Amino acid sequence: MASHSQISRRFFVTALGGVSTLSLWNRALAQTTGATPAPPPLTVYGKLPAVEKVALSPDAKRIAMIMEKNGERIVFDYDLTTGKAAAAAIAGDKLREVMWADNSHILVVTSNTEIYYGSKYEQSYGLVLDVPAGKRIQLYANVTGVPTSIVTGDFYRIKAEDGYRITASGLKRPEGIGTADGGSTATETIDRCLYAFGTTTGRGFKLDVDSRPVQNWIVRADGTVAAKSVYDDDTKKWTVSVKGDKGWQTLLSVDAKYDMPGLWGLGRTAQSVLIKFNSGEDTGRFFEYDFSGNRTPLDLKGSDNYPIYHPQTYLLAGFGNSGSIETWTFYDAVMKRLPALITDALPGQLNQMLAFAEDPRKVLVFTEGAGDAGTYYFFDFTTGDFKEIGSAYPDLPGDWVAQKTYIQYKAADGLDIPAWVTLPPHREAKNCPLVVLPHGGPEAFDAGDFDWISQAIASRGYVVLQPNYRGSAGYGKDYTAKGYGEFGRKMQTDLSDGVAYLAKEGMVDPKRVAIAGGSYGGYAALAGVSLQTGVYNCAVSISGLSNLKTFLDYRREREGFDGDSYGMLYWKRFMGDDSRLAEISPLSHVADITVPVMLIHGKDDVVVPFDQSQQIYDALKRAGKDVELVATDHEDHWLSREASRVQTLEAMMGFLLKHNPPA
Repeated sequence: MASHSQISRRFFVTALGGVSTLSLWNRALAQTTGATPAPPPLTVYGKLPAVEKVALSPDAKRIAMIMEKNGERIVFDYDLTTGKAAAAAIAGDKLREVMWADNSHILVVTSNTEIYYGSKYEQSYGLVLDVPAGKRIQLYANVTGVPTSIVTGDFYRIKAEDGYRITASGLKRPEGIGTADGGSTATETIDRCLYAFGTTTGRGFKLDVDSRPVQNWIVRADGTVAAKSVYDDDTKKWTVSVKGDKGWQTLLSVDAKYDMPGLWGLGRTAQSVLIKFNSGEDTGRFFEYDFSGNRTPLDLKGSDNYPIYHPQTYLLAGFGNSGSIETWTFYDAVMKRLPALITDALPGQLNQMLAFAEDPRKVLVFTEGAGDAGTYYFFDFTTGDFKEIGSAYPDLPGDWVAQKTYIQYKAADGLDIPAWVTLPPHREAKNCPLVVLPHGGPEAFDAGDFDWISQAIASRGYVVLQPNYRGSAGYGKDYTAKGYGEFGRKMQTDLSDGVAYLAKEGMVDPKRVAIAGGSYGGYAALAGVSLQTGVYNCAVSISGLSNLKTFLDYRREREGFDGDSYGMLYWKRFMGDDSRLAEISPLSHVADITVPVMLIHGKDDVVVPFDQSQQIYDALKRAGKDVELVATDHEDHWLSREASRVQTLEAMMGFLLKHNPPA
């Protein structure tokens, strides 16, 4: 769960005209004179952002951020008033989250791939850093009865009588239960716990412990626990409990075999919570529940609304909507003025309110758009002052930030498919080679933000199509539901229908089309050259699925449940009946693959195991097919390490340029 001291980053889409016409793009981008300049090296695109995970201290005097120094990812503490900076290296682990624990200490959440009971897991840890002093405290390192320092979320900055504390949830051994295997405990004997930690001492203060599988806790700014949600995979019940004067009481219990609701945070008062429903007649709607069980609907426009919380009270302050046109609904009078103030300061860009000080008029803004791959600013609207913090990709020239535009096209059955098209810089978007780049998930979506893979591909002369095929999120539950049972079927043809559309518009050459993607997108790349033929000249699968049966067996074993667990039912809903898995598994159609295939996979992937690429690589080699396997060492599912990103880009682009060349 994200910290309530920050707004989770959401993607803004262009407000510069909605669905543009391809002819207007072509006229705007046509280059009729001069030689085409050489594109930046792929290493520029593959580098991790030079600045990321930027956070603002409660008093707005300091900035925390992740930067690069001598090839290392470094935590920087930057004083806005003096300009002084201090740095701390976190060796080995991947840096996942940064927030301020108080006005001088930074919480850093890291992760690492570790082996427990013979299986790999991505485990997270919390460190509280005093960067200038060179001191650090690990959360849960000295809590009695807690056998591991793993943290599972629920990071809140709270104010107690003795100052700020930072909360985190973890895993606690029940009283009287021993440990096994050198300090680890079996999952069936682990309680979930929530502690607050002193930011200078690391001392833990127990807030709550529960033997049930708690999904998340909601904590008020003063450190009192307000609510928690629990999901029981045996009964398929989703329950919200609230804590009042009489202790814990059940507020709501819902049957949730599919599409469980979400407990998002506090409502507009400290005695209410915000719940979003994802099924039934209330699908997609937010409701505010008071602790007596009375509910108030919060009717909002659009389908991808997200709450914004006040940085000092943690009460619901409003909503943003990252649909086709960004809209705002604010209940807080002060914060209501911010969007217009930021737009006036940064006109014509895609601006995101990233983090607030306790005075929300002091705000971090991330902006991107034409010629800007992403820049961070600090604004103090109490004085009118602002400061540029840094650019995400300072080595990428503005004229090589490719234009990304929103379109819609018709699928074969008439369904409107939303999509994003990235155009190659410095050339006319006419009769170009195309790379189809479907997103993972599948219940996710692509948006108008800077994307390092699509930008790198476009820089080499390609148009890049990123369809939000049926089954994607972001367009309402009805649109997602159209993907149920369509894994490898209509979800797949939605992609090739986009190829036909762009070819008809004259933008791409239908004889020069490739497909690439990661996770589900990697599956779609393999399916595009096995379940379909004659559309793509080659395929690049990054961490993709090839054998759906063994993938489900892997998920079942990791979850420790039978085939009716919530996670298993999620996958079966998209894939369909078990008896049809072979029908839509690329491994079963190796004989039909007639074009070159590249497989890229991290050896530490715990989401889609490396074996999924190894299986189809072995089968393709036995069949005498043209196949390459690129194994990235010490890499997870998300290409978190810079070396792996660069390795992936260099291998993929060499492959695409060879088998689907621009000219």
